[in-house]
Amino acid sequence: MLLAPCAESATSYAEAELAGATLRIDFTRPIDPSRAAELSGWLRDVAASVADVSGRFPVPDVRVRIIESTRGDGTPISFGRVSRTDGLVVDLFVDPDRPVAEFYGDWEATHEFSHLLLPRIDVRQRWISEGFASYYQNVLMARAGHYEPLEAIDKLAQGFERGRASSPALSPNEAALAGLRRARYKIYWSGAAIALLADVELRQRSGDAESLDVVLDRFQRCCLPSGRRWSGRALFQQFDRLIEEPVFMPLYRRYADSPGFPDFEDALNNDIVEKKIFAVRTSTN
Repeated sequence: MLLAPCAESATSYAEAELAGATLRIDFTRPIDPSRAAELSGWLRDVAASVADVSGRFPVPDVRVRIIESTRGDGTPISFGRVSRTDGLVVDLFVDPDRPVAEFYGDWEATHEFSHLLLPRIDVRQRWISEGFASYYQNVLMARAGHYEPLEAIDKLAQGFERGRASSPALSPNEAALAGLRRARYKIYWSGAAIALLADVELRQRSGDAESLDVVLDRFQRCCLPSGRRWSGRALFQQFDRLIEEPVFMPLYRRYADSPGFPDFEDALNNDIVEKKIFAVRTSTN
């Protein structure tokens, strides 16, 4: 449900509600109420796609700041970030005058909202937070009908190749310490590859009864919202407590401190990816 702005003149605030959560949307430049309603509807649909992972949004309340930015790169959203220092805040730097259809085709908001599926993670394992968000940005864009499944698979493959070429002498943990300037693609895409490996293994061994979606649902029920900062090891240990047999810590031990890049090819080519993980569920287009 959208709560329309009360004033008939330009507005700087709106709210959008979905199952168990409220988005509190601040526009740093007051805009026409009808335009505010369009952008609020888009944000609600993005949040709904994230809520579809577990059936509810991972946190009950989040502030979204729509910050005007027209850097001229041809995209409606130039940058996004999540802050957890004073409540949960998602900042999106957007060109508010672009057609709303372009926002639906852009992955940035889906990536930032996907960060909320996990708690705050130690910067030394930033590859988990950025990697899982990079994985789900493609999964959820496909499920919502904005990407064809094969298109989403191709986007993952391209990301993995960029990650493999990025700082190949570094492990994911070393890349996180080296920082985004030196090892950006290793940080973003090594974690995405590990998310894929876990998802495929869980689905394959359980006949689709378990999946990364299921793990995040169970984690949300037990552990979110969380005020603590989790190490990658502690997070993966908790994930393994929520499933029949460990998956996450074996992957951590194999890849977190190993140079190179996770072996993703067999998992990405598994029919489960196209037919199950990326299968369209809803369309908000």
